Amino acid sequence: MVFDTETTGVGCGDRVVSLGAVRLDAALEPEATLHLAFAPGIPCHWGAARVHGMSDAFLALHPPFAAHAGEIAGFFAGAMGCAHNLAFDRRMLGGEFERLHLPAPWGAEFCTLQAWRRARPGRRAGLAHAAAACGLGREGTLHGALEDAWLAVQILRALHGLPPALMQLHGITNGPGDG
Repeated sequence: MVFDTETTGVGCGDRVVSLGAVRLDAALEPEATLHLAFAPGIPCHWGAARVHGMSDAFLALHPPFAAHAGEIAGFFAGAMGCAHNLAFDRRMLGGEFERLHLPAPWGAEFCTLQAWRRARPGRRAGLAHAAAACGLGREGTLHGALEDAWLAVQILRALHGLPPALMQLHGITNGPGDG
């Protein structure tokens, strides 16, 4: 399970505003995607909003994280959690589950950022740089959770000597009144 979060900021009290996840099979072939947005209950830091482009007004139209925690847990189903800069995404998404007194929905963990650094010492390893080294990039200037999860999928596949998979981007699938 490769995932990415967009958040209200980077501090301990910040919240997840968007989750993108791509479920992979044992051969690292994509099986399904999940793309959700949440009303965080707190304002986004201006810097975070500049990164992901979601306004407080837009996010307020979405259900809170708690409304989709069960769906997310079911989608992850204890699979290995993988992210580019896993420490950040683990802290943010794991924090949402902790607030609900629920365990994190993933089992083992793998960080493509750390693996990329080990495989290519001395080279820039941020998501944009690693993706560019694979011949990929974001469609626009904003960070989207699903697109960034897909880029991490491509990096994971490259680390395993596999060609890029067809990226299946789509909009947020939950909205006002869902949950």
